[in-house]
Amino acid sequence: MKNDMQIQNDVLAELDREQNVITGTIGVEVHHGVVKLAGHVSDSAIKKNAELAAHRVDDVTSVLMDVDVTGAGTAPQSAGDIARAPRVAQSG
Repeated sequence: MKNDMQIQNDVLAELDREQNVITGTIGVEVHHGVVKLAGHVSDSAIKKNAELAAHRVDDVTSVLMDVDVTGAGTAPQSAGDIARAPRVAQSG
């Protein structure tokens, strides 16, 4: 069984492979196999694709979504906002 950091890295890699998912706007946090995706995307299809991508990763027990759909007309996040997005897995 993978540890949380390995799962987080695998989810990030899966999000990178998923077409139309911009990983810079979605943070990934993992705790005991539970993945939390948080951030902002421009439409609901991207949100759903991100959730499905996380579920494809081995040892993910569930996926919690805290991803807002902002619409195409909304200004993108600043680099500072993206840098502060949750991305570090907590081992425990």
